[in-house]
Amino acid sequence: MSMPSPALAAPDDLEQLTGDLVASISSIPRGTLDGALQQALAHSIDAKVRAQLAVVLEGIGDAFYSLDSEWRFTYINRAAETYFGVPRQAMLHRMIWDVFPASAGTALRRRYEEVFASGQPLSFESESVGRQGRYLEFHVFPYNGGIGVSFRDWTERRQAEEELRASEARLSALANNAPTCMFYQTSHSSDFHDRRVLYVSKTCERLTGIPAEDVQANPGLLYNLVLPEHRQRILDRELEGHRTLKEFETEFEMWHAKTGEARWHRVIVTPRKLENGGTVWDGIQIDITEHKRSEEHLRLLLNELNHRVKNTLATVQSLAAQSFRGIRTRQEDRNREDLPSAYASFEARLFALARGHDILTRENWEGASLDEIVAQAFAPYRDLADENGRLLVDGPDIRVAPPMALNLSMALHELCTNAVKYGALGAAEGEVHISWSTLKSASGLRLVMRWEERGGPIVVAPTRKGFGSRLI
Repeated sequence: MSMPSPALAAPDDLEQLTGDLVASISSIPRGTLDGALQQALAHSIDAKVRAQLAVVLEGIGDAFYSLDSEWRFTYINRAAETYFGVPRQAMLHRMIWDVFPASAGTALRRRYEEVFASGQPLSFESESVGRQGRYLEFHVFPYNGGIGVSFRDWTERRQAEEELRASEARLSALANNAPTCMFYQTSHSSDFHDRRVLYVSKTCERLTGIPAEDVQANPGLLYNLVLPEHRQRILDRELEGHRTLKEFETEFEMWHAKTGEARWHRVIVTPRKLENGGTVWDGIQIDITEHKRSEEHLRLLLNELNHRVKNTLATVQSLAAQSFRGIRTRQEDRNREDLPSAYASFEARLFALARGHDILTRENWEGASLDEIVAQAFAPYRDLADENGRLLVDGPDIRVAPPMALNLSMALHELCTNAVKYGALGAAEGEVHISWSTLKSASGLRLVMRWEERGGPIVVAPTRKGFGSRLI
């Protein structure tokens, strides 16, 4: 039975319409009237529910469709219509497998059939059928004698997650393979001692001897390795940084858990704000033992250099005094003929001292080879010494300490100069033979060195003791 809606009647006809409705209802038997009212009420409620449900399904944002027991579309919301790119009316009341034949034999179809058979809902992720490279998140559940399907495209989110995982993997690989650095992260807490270790790189075991997972479970394992004299200072730095939320760094010594060696470490810790307003602390720990050793070596070198510069200046002062000592006496006799010669001797001696310094500088002032010292002493007279093999050198490869290297450089220079002026290198057939060896004594090894000249002029005893003799 159909009746006009009161809302569609004109106001003038309202009384007539009401009367007709009462008359019609009065003419219906009582039992029939109750059944008709119940049926009309059920239809009305069902229509309202369907209307409200349609509003919900259109507004949820996710794509949704429902299938009946024959796999026919019974409802498709606007989001699903947009995703499929096909008008709803072209799909409604058709079997889904006819609309999307490519779904035959796919895991997606098997999941649908599983829900239909078991009556249990399923949530899963799957690649879109018919749209390769697109990934959907599905929720499939029993619905109105068939199944309901809601889904959303999360391709961009998946790609972002994959990029994040790849980025984390790269960072983890970098952290785990850094040669002398470990990375870690701790949570922030109002109570400093309630912090938790969130991440520790695998390099922790290489630097400290303790596996990363053990440190993450119990950070106190690392603190126990720190030498006691550093612990309070580290704690004070951490408390101050925790209070002010500012970056801090500190250096300390700690034992290696496996080797027992005490090594120097530097820790740099920085707070980082999270999007949710929280804070975490990112830290790196670097082994700086070699750097510390280099610093200590540099300090020793500077101290040694300062000491040797003072000694060198004293040597230069002595060279000047000895080289020009006889000049003042001759000046009293108004005889200046030897001044240029004295100046040349002084200059040559300075050069000999400089050559000794060059050798030690190349060796970082840790010592010098005796072979090289001899070669440098003869460098100014190489043409004479090399002529017909007039210089013979014989001795083992020996390294001497820096003070001995300088002294030998000066002494050999005086011997070379004397051999050129008065000895074997001043004669056409003259030869110089230098040899050395070591001799064990109660105080340790001693150097025995021999200078021998052959084929030179007849030896005449000197009338005075010169600088070279005094130096040697």
